[in-house]
Amino acid sequence: NNIHRLRYVEVNVGRLQQAIDAGQLEAKGTIDGAALVSAGVLRRTRDGVRLLAKGEVKAKLSLKVTGASKAAIAAVEKAGGSVEVTAPKKAPAEAGAKA
Repeated sequence: NNIHRLRYVEVNVGRLQQAIDAGQLEAKGTIDGAALVSAGVLRRTRDGVRLLAKGEVKAKLSLKVTGASKAAIAAVEKAGGSVEVTAPKKAPAEAGAKA
C-alpha cells in the first residue's frame, strides 16, 4: 500500500447529465470540482476529480478535471463540449516537506 498515492473522486458523464436535467448544475461556463461540490454532485474533491464514461451526455459541457478516461473525453467532445485535464495536486509530503 502506497501511503503517498493520490485519491481521486470519480464522476460519470451520465451523472453530470442527470444533474443538468435536474437543474442542479448549469451547463454554461467551466465546470470544475468546486462547481460539482456546490451543486451537490460530489461531497468532496479529495486530490482531484476523475471523469469516467458511464452513461451519456447530451449537453455541451466545458469541464476542467484532474483526470479523464479516453472514452469520457470522446463522449463529451461528441456532444460538442471540451475537457481540460489539469495536473493533480501534490501529495502532502511533497508539497511542504523541507528537510
